[in-house]
Amino acid sequence: MQPATMHNAAIPGTGPASWRAKVRQRIAELRIKARWFMRTAMRLPADENDAAIARAVAAFKPFTFTDPDTGITLKYNLFIPKNYDVNKSYPLVLFIHDAGAVSTDVRRTLVQCLGAVVWATPSEQAKHECFVLAPQYSRVIVNDNSEASPEVDATVALVRAVMKRYSIDKNRIYTTGQSMGCMASIEMLIRYPDLFAAALLVAGQWDAEKMSVLTRANMWVVVSEGDRKAFPGMNAGMAALEAAGAKISRATWNGRASAEELASQVRSMIAEGNNIKYTVFAKGTVVPEGLPDDPRNNHVYTWAVAYAIEGLRDWLFAQVKTT
Repeated sequence: MQPATMHNAAIPGTGPASWRAKVRQRIAELRIKARWFMRTAMRLPADENDAAIARAVAAFKPFTFTDPDTGITLKYNLFIPKNYDVNKSYPLVLFIHDAGAVSTDVRRTLVQCLGAVVWATPSEQAKHECFVLAPQYSRVIVNDNSEASPEVDATVALVRAVMKRYSIDKNRIYTTGQSMGCMASIEMLIRYPDLFAAALLVAGQWDAEKMSVLTRANMWVVVSEGDRKAFPGMNAGMAALEAAGAKISRATWNGRASAEELASQVRSMIAEGNNIKYTVFAKGTVVPEGLPDDPRNNHVYTWAVAYAIEGLRDWLFAQVKTT
């Protein structure tokens, strides 16, 4: 088998001037999607403003990776802790974007919403110093028929290559993603049950029978009641897991609750001691006022609410693989 190829050279069109222009182009969209939960919900610390997010985006470095087994080349973004020390070991968060962010622009996943960059903000790094890996896909890698492309395996190969190159704690590898990223993460948990310590799964669904094998996985699943695909799909997945013997904590939350209320609800679910947690945001509490409370908005704004909940992020980092 040929060794994996990780290219250090900048990707054409991603030099400082080029990608900064693209970041500026996308920042307006980021502000529209993020302002509601950054400023109205106020669930991120005060320094997590537009400037802090822009700095976090700029701190990611773009690379490419060629998987020797599949032959697939992936573009990806990597955040390396500011004071990286080879004598320490660090957690790694893998973030997989949704189908709406599919692009040949390597930075698209960083500025589409906050699922990738929230882990790299100064306040988050102060609590949970970690690497953040955000691949950029040029095509859809999973579909609603619970079928996955070879990019899923190539992504795992990328994770392993990053683990080999840097000082990464192999017992603290986490996956998270929204929509397509949620579904891809589930498939990775199924195919590679010993790789990830935990998963934060947002606004997605997968074949219930396939999911039924994940009885021992550490998963926090978040969907919205108004999401016409993720909500019924995950209900079926949770039912299949329970039929297979899994113990699941369930709760319905108000997506517009205060940070203190949500923190309390997070603690309550953790206290139940179950490795699988299933949170549903009640209909009418997810979509910002002034926008249609329709299935699409219930789907996409689930991402905003979920990644803004500090306790969910803290829970992820508390998980350590023991086997």
